[in-house]
Amino acid sequence: MLFRTSVSVFGVALLAGTALSAGPALADDSVTSQAAPQARQPPVWDITVGGGVAVRPNYEGSDRYRTTPLPLVTIRYDDMLALGPEGLSAYWHQGNVRVGAALTFDPGRNDSNTNGLFSNGDDRLKGLGDIDTSLGVKLFGAYQLGRISLDASVTKYTGDQNDGVVLTAGAGLPFKLADHLILTPHVGTTWANDNYMQTYFGVTPVQAAHSRFAAYTAGSGFKDVSAGVGALYRFNEHWFVTGDVSVKRLLGDAADSPVTYDATSARAFAAVGYRF
Repeated sequence: MLFRTSVSVFGVALLAGTALSAGPALADDSVTSQAAPQARQPPVWDITVGGGVAVRPNYEGSDRYRTTPLPLVTIRYDDMLALGPEGLSAYWHQGNVRVGAALTFDPGRNDSNTNGLFSNGDDRLKGLGDIDTSLGVKLFGAYQLGRISLDASVTKYTGDQNDGVVLTAGAGLPFKLADHLILTPHVGTTWANDNYMQTYFGVTPVQAAHSRFAAYTAGSGFKDVSAGVGALYRFNEHWFVTGDVSVKRLLGDAADSPVTYDATSARAFAAVGYRF
C-alpha cells in the first residue's frame, strides 16, 4: 500500500517513506503502468530523502496531540532490499505478488512527555513505567487485485516488556486524478495477542498502586480499525510532496482500557522530498 496508519512518528515516517519511493509499492506500480506503459524500470539504487511535519496523539489512546518534525530517508537496492525508518527488509516479487521479511522495531512508550520530540508518552501515565524499544521480526505480503492493493503482515517482538505478536491487514485503492497527482483511500485493521495488549493497555496491580489507574487485564483480539486517504504529487522526476490524513478507532480491551482517554484518534502528515 502507499499509505498506512501507525501509532508513532516512526511509523508515520515509514508510511511516508514508502509513499515517496514508488518502486516497491504495488499500488503505485499499477497506477504508473496504466498511465505510462513505457515507464522506466526501478533503478538499482533508489534513494529518497525529505522531511515534513506530523500530527499524532501523545500515545495510542491519548486525547492529547503533538506536532513533530518528520525526517524521511529510504534506500532501496535492486528492488529487493530496503532500509528506512522501520528498519531493514528484503522482499521478492513476481507479477502481482510481493512477499518478504524485515527486522523492525516498536518504539515503546514513556510515562511522561518530557523525553524529546519523537517519544510516545504522557504525564498522566506516571507510575506505569516506560515501555522500552523492542526489536521485531516481520513477515509481510502484498497482492495487487486489479487496482486494489492488499497487504498483510505478522510481527513478533522480542523485548523484555513487549514480546507480543501483532497482525495487520489493509487495502488501498489509488486514483490518478491528474498527470502528477495520485490519491489513495485506504483501510486497515490490527490484531494483537494478549502479551502485546497487556503491555500497552493493561494495568498490573503494582502499576495500579503507583498510578491513577485501576488494575486492568487486556486480552488478545482486534485492537483497532482505521481509514484515511493519502496523496502523492510529483512535480517532476525527482521532487514531490506527499501527505496522509487518517482516523483510527480502538476496539475491544484496547478501547475499554483505563489508559485510553479517547478510543478515536486522528493522524496526519505532510512532507516534501527528493528522489534521486
